Amino acid sequence: MASSSAPASSVGRELRLVGIALAVGFLAAPPLIWLTGRSLFGPYADGGMFALWGDFFGMLAQGSLAAWIVALAPLGLLLLGRGALALSRRVG
Repeated sequence: MASSSAPASSVGRELRLVGIALAVGFLAAPPLIWLTGRSLFGPYADGGMFALWGDFFGMLAQGSLAAWIVALAPLGLLLLGRGALALSRRVG
């Protein structure tokens, strides 16, 4: 019985990691971009952080490649890290 629960817990852990990566990309990245842009370039031309967030989700809805790259970058980094870890285990 213990062997059948191990894959289920592993799948659950992986789903949580994917969920966290997607949450970071969709919810945390836009405010971080706004804070960085505000400190480097000054106020956002269209308003505050929530205006940028609205513009970001609008761009996602329109299929903007740049917005989707921002949203999916944390997931991509997670997958690259997982691949690098698997490769290092296979080589070493």
